[in-house]
Formats: sequence, structure tokens, C-alpha cells
Amino acid sequence: MRTSNGERLHIAIFGNTNAGKSTLLNYITGQETAIVSDSHGTTTDPINKPMEIHGLGPVIFIDTAGINDSTNLSNKRISKSLGVLEKADIFLYVLSLEDDLKFIDQLKAKDKPIIFIAPKQDLEIGQEIREKFKNLRPIAINVNTDDRYKLFEEIKKVVNNDGPLTLTGKLVKKADTVVLVMPQDEAAPKDRLIKPQVMTIRELIDKDAVCISTSLENFENTLNVLKNPPDLIITDSKVFKDVYEKSPKESKLTSFSVLMSGFKGDVEYFRDSVKVLDNEVKNILIAEICTHPPIEEDIGTVKIPKMLKKKYPNVNIDFARGEDFHDIEKYDLIIECGSCMFNRTSVMNRVKKCKEKNIPMTNYGMTIAYLQGIIDKIDYQV
Repeated sequence: MRTSNGERLHIAIFGNTNAGKSTLLNYITGQETAIVSDSHGTTTDPINKPMEIHGLGPVIFIDTAGINDSTNLSNKRISKSLGVLEKADIFLYVLSLEDDLKFIDQLKAKDKPIIFIAPKQDLEIGQEIREKFKNLRPIAINVNTDDRYKLFEEIKKVVNNDGPLTLTGKLVKKADTVVLVMPQDEAAPKDRLIKPQVMTIRELIDKDAVCISTSLENFENTLNVLKNPPDLIITDSKVFKDVYEKSPKESKLTSFSVLMSGFKGDVEYFRDSVKVLDNEVKNILIAEICTHPPIEEDIGTVKIPKMLKKKYPNVNIDFARGEDFHDIEKYDLIIECGSCMFNRTSVMNRVKKCKEKNIPMTNYGMTIAYLQGIIDKIDYQV
């Protein structure tokens, strides 16, 4: 399985126009990833480059437009760059002699590590940059030498060392038996499994757990061939209640989407938020991260709205896709998908925004569990 961008550490490169951001990206990756030019505003949309850093793992570097861009499209370019703030885990700031460092306050407000770069060390101007900003203790970079590994080492130092989050957390331990109920309908990608299913299977193998995959139709047969009830049952959310009614009382039960809410977001906040549906709600936003065209049996645009309309016939439901997450103040509840294509930082920034505005936010799995009356019967990891 290729690591998707959603599971990579996001490292964003900021600085003034012509500071050397794109040159730095090419130097880091060892490829001509970004166009380099003396003209101002060469970089327009952010440029993403996934790679692997030995000893750290999969990352993605993001080159942005200059934050002092004054070209005709400067407002749109800077807006795109500011959007990267919401998804970055680490900031690389490329210094220049003209830098007034005003933008640094915006970076500091995100409470993320900032690594300062003194570029162009093969030129006299590079020495001037290094001297001018010596109080920031920048890393000196000479692109004519192969010392990019000192930058990698600095990145490793500032990475959170609490250990990687896992999907199943303490729900699964070595030698546990886990049954995965994975119905494959029209929404499933052709000849492939959906990402949360693949991620879960791989994690269970790594944990030395017994992993059994089945369909809803064969779920009871699967239980019958087991000597003991499984330790955990993980199901697709859309058949939550069917699986719950057939599951042994001794088995823990959750869904792929609920696991993703703990892996990518704030699972307890999502669980508490969905209970706003105990009361009358007027406006709901369903936020789908993926940009695939919805189909007849789409869970986000068809199945969940149908369930909500059954409970609240007059509720207004709006939809947002991708990174569109604006004007949220009018909503009584925001329901997000599993967010498998977003990194955790992006999701947690949405959570923070909702908490600041006192807007409940949950996800698909929690919503279906609530609407089917089993929200207090399922298990989740904190």
C-alpha cells in the first residue's frame, strides 16, 4: 500500500518571493520538483512533493508562493499559501535580507515547530542573511553541497516523539481475533478496498492479531466457524445496526469510520457532538473530504441525509467538498466523513474552529450509530 498524503508528516516551506523556497525544495528532494526563476511570483499554487526521510518515515514537503507577493494574482496566491497553515505539522521558513518577519507571528500562532533556513550560502548574500538573523539560529544551506541531511536531522528533532497514533489503539492486542465486516457495494472502488479497510488490515497484521474479513451476508457463518466470539468486530458504518444485532455480547463493536475519528480527530468531541440530534436541528453541513462524484448509494449525499430527514423532515442539509470549510456559523451540526484523505492536523484545525464557535462536529460513523440507536453500545479508542 502506498502511503497517502493523509498519513504523511506535512512540512510547509514559507518565505518571501525569491527567497529560495523552490530552490530549497529541489535541493531537499534531489529533483527539479519546482520551477526556479528570478521572476517574482513563479510559484502559484502550492507544490506538494511526497518523499521518505530515513529514520522518520513518509513526509510531504509543500512549497508555497511568496508571502509578500505583489503580482496581479497576489491575493489568490497568498490565500492559497495561508491555506497550507491549516495542514502543516512543521514550518520551514526561508529567510531573505528584505524579511521583516511579520509573517512569523502567524506561524507562531499555530503552535507548530518552525525551522529557519539561511539560504544561498554559496553567495555573499547568504552570509549576510545568516549574520542578520543569527538570533534565530538558522540552518545554513548551500545547495552546491550535499548536506541536506543536517536539515533532516533537525526535522527529526522537532517531531512529536509521543509515538504514532494507531487506528485500533488499545482495542486490539496481540493474538486477538478481529472480524471485519466489509460489504462491497457500488460505492466501493473497483477491484480495491477503501482506504480505512486497507489501513486496518495492515495494522492488525502488524499487531499479530487474527484478522478475518467477511461480508454482511456471511457474517453469521463466520461467527459460527469460530470456536470463541471474536474480541472485536469492525464493520462498515452503513450496516452498523445489522451487525450489532448479530454480534455476540462478549465482542466489542466499532466501525471503520469511528476508528478514523480517533485516528484523525477528537473522538470524544465527535461522540458528544452527535447527541445534539437529541434536540431539534435546523441546519446541518455534511463535509466530504474526497472529491469523487456522488453515486446513487453514496453514504454522505444519500444515505445519511435520508436518515436525518426521517428524524427531522424539515432540516436543511448543505454539502461541502474538499477543503471548502467556510461560513460554518449558521449550522447546528457539522458531519464530516472519515477524513482518510486529510492529515490529522487539518482535521484538528477544523475541530478547533468548531469549538471556538461552539458548533458541534461529528463524523459519519458516529452519526449512523446515533441514528440507529447504538451510540452507547459501540467501542472507540481515546
